[in-house]
Amino acid sequence: MNYLVTGGFGFIGSALASKLKGTVTIVTRSKRHAHRIALSDYKILYKPVGALTKKDINGIDIIYHCASTVDNFTVLNTPYQDVDINIKETIHLLELCKDMKKKPKILYLSTFFVYGNQYSINKKPLNEKSKTNPLSLYSATKLCTESILALYSRLYDIPHTICRLTNIYGPQDLATHKKGVINYFIQKALYGQKIQLYDGGNFIRDYLFIDDLIDALMLLEKRGKNETYLVGSGTSILLSDMIAHIHTITKSTSEIISVPTPTFHKVVGVGDFKADIGKLQSLGWKPKINHIKGIKAIVTHEKHILS
Repeated sequence: MNYLVTGGFGFIGSALASKLKGTVTIVTRSKRHAHRIALSDYKILYKPVGALTKKDINGIDIIYHCASTVDNFTVLNTPYQDVDINIKETIHLLELCKDMKKKPKILYLSTFFVYGNQYSINKKPLNEKSKTNPLSLYSATKLCTESILALYSRLYDIPHTICRLTNIYGPQDLATHKKGVINYFIQKALYGQKIQLYDGGNFIRDYLFIDDLIDALMLLEKRGKNETYLVGSGTSILLSDMIAHIHTITKSTSEIISVPTPTFHKVVGVGDFKADIGKLQSLGWKPKINHIKGIKAIVTHEKHILS
C-alpha cells in the first residue's frame, strides 16, 4: 500500500506514520519533530497541503489527512488560519483527487468539538447522528471541512472516512496548556509545580490513548465506508480524577488549585462530553489501554526526558 500522511510530523501523524506497513510519504511544512518518525525509510514532501501537485499523490492508495490547526486560539490573532489550513487546503487536496483514474481513500481527522455542548444540554452520550453545534472557529471549520469532503465524495466518487476524535493523549515532546494538556499536567506534577484547573477540573471528557487511536484508524482504513465515525474510549472521566491519578502515580507534592474559567474558554470551550462509540465497536474494535496505563506510559516517557 502507498500512503500519504499530511501533518506527518505532528503528534498523531507521526505516531500513525510510524505504524503503517507500506510505502509512506509524509507531508510537512518544516523539519521540526522529524525525530518522532520511527521508520527507516520514507519519503518527505516539505510543503503545505495547498502546494501539493497531482504528481505528489499519483499512485497513492490511502491519504491520512492529519494536517490541521490544533486549538481554539487562532481566532484571537490569526482568524483566517483555520479557514486557510482546514478548509482551503483540503479543497485543494480534493481538487487533485477528483479527476484521478484511481482515487485514493481519504481518512479525515476531525474532532468531537463539532458537537459543542450538546451533551451538557441533553445528558445523553453523543454519537455520529447527534446534533452538531461548534462553538469556535476551529471546530466550525473542521465541521465545514467534513461537509466539503462528503460533497466531493458524492460528486466525484472519492472514497472517504471522517474520524471525529475525542481527547487524544500519549507520550509526546511538546505539551502546553493549549494542547497535550495531560502531558502538561504530568510535567507540572513531576516538577512539583502548582497545577491550576479551571473550576477544579469538574468536567468529564473521553480520553483515548494514542496507541488505541492508531489501531482504530487502521481498522477504519480497511472497513470504514463513506461515513463518519466517533473515535474515543467510550469511557468518560472527570479531569480532576485524571489529575488525582497523576498525583498518585508520580507521588507528586504539587498543589492543585481551582481557578475560574476565563471568559474566552466559557465562550468557545466544550464542557462535559460523553461518547457513544457503538458504531466503531460494531466493526470489532475496542480500546486496550485504560487511564492508569496511559498515564504511567506518559510518566515513564517524561522521566526519560528529564534524565
